[in-house]
Amino acid sequence: MTKISKVIQYSVFLVNEPGSLERFSKMIADAGLDIVGISSDVRYESAVVKFVIAGEKDINLPSLIAKNGYTAIRTDAICIQAQNRVGFLFQLSKLLGEHKININNIYSAAVEDTQARIFLVVDDLEKAVSLLEEANL
Repeated sequence: MTKISKVIQYSVFLVNEPGSLERFSKMIADAGLDIVGISSDVRYESAVVKFVIAGEKDINLPSLIAKNGYTAIRTDAICIQAQNRVGFLFQLSKLLGEHKININNIYSAAVEDTQARIFLVVDDLEKAVSLLEEANL
């Protein structure tokens, strides 16, 4: 069974040095938050870490991030939980491409023959969610 949900992706700017991710992830853990998706892109002295936390929490995460000296950007995203199988990414990207929806960012992890969790940032979130729910990939 495929589950489609809207999530918030946070992009945080970190210095590219040992211990930077450790300090940031400690702040998140100390707030009782669980990071369920993470990706990073490193360019020279800086890194952009994109992440999604589990569930809705009674915490103002942007405020917590700013209070600790980090800069973050909030982006609406899609989380797809589905059985991991050959061709799933092809089916997903074909469906969105045929409907002129651009994938701006994607990251995923899966263990063979188990659930996969895919995070997408697209240029038309509502249309993409509707299409994905109807398609039941």
